[in-house]
Amino acid sequence: MLPYKQLGSRGPWLMLIHGYMVDSGMFSPVEGALAQHYRLIIPDLRGYGSAWNWPGPYTLHQRAMDVLRLAEELAKNECIWILGYSMGGLITQIALQECPERIAGAILACTFAYKPQTTLEQWQGRLLPRILRIFPPTSIANLLYPQAFGSEEFPPEVIEWYKKALQRTRMEVLLADAEELFRVDMRGYLSKIRHPILVIGGTADLMVPPHHSRQLAENIRGAQLILYPNAGHALIFTHRRPFVRDIHRFILSVSHKHLKPSLHSYPSQSPQSQPQ
Repeated sequence: MLPYKQLGSRGPWLMLIHGYMVDSGMFSPVEGALAQHYRLIIPDLRGYGSAWNWPGPYTLHQRAMDVLRLAEELAKNECIWILGYSMGGLITQIALQECPERIAGAILACTFAYKPQTTLEQWQGRLLPRILRIFPPTSIANLLYPQAFGSEEFPPEVIEWYKKALQRTRMEVLLADAEELFRVDMRGYLSKIRHPILVIGGTADLMVPPHHSRQLAENIRGAQLILYPNAGHALIFTHRRPFVRDIHRFILSVSHKHLKPSLHSYPSQSPQSQPQ
């Protein structure tokens, strides 16, 4: 099984799937508050964090199968909720496609169905592998920091965690994911999703601009959309209280509308969108 942290002793199962270049430590700002209401599973994905030395293949599909196996081992015959952040949101979409009966619903945060939709994003896809091959991890962290964290000021320990997480990840993993993140296209699958879905994004996100969040919400039937004004890609740090609040409200609203989901019995239609 993937290395993981388990927190909380009551409520629905909720798995937190981290993003590119980091590890499960990215959820440290919100895990304590979420653990008051959910049984959390917080894994390190293959090639990252405590799983940095796991062998390949380093594909999004392999990561989706990894987390589904972990859910089967820990949650047994219960469905789980998944919060997928950035790259973790793409993995969540693949998990929904591969094993819908295992999943009760999902929160797709700062993520996308297909990345290179604008000219700028297409150039980013071409340049990122070249940058990874040229610069050492510390330089890459400094280069990408403004896009990931924007103009916000963060405590020194957050910056150190970010740099260490990147330094610990092998180049083989970074390159494989950099190429696949700009190649995988889930747009054709979105209209087939029948799970309750909450889409969260930031209007000032430079890494995953808000048009991606809108596309997810517009194409997933009944999906709800929340865009935090002036929030960047690191909104899990800057907007942690509303982030936790809105996730909890969403899951509660679904629980009130549907019977408690279990394997082979999950909601056939997600809640209707509400204006934010």
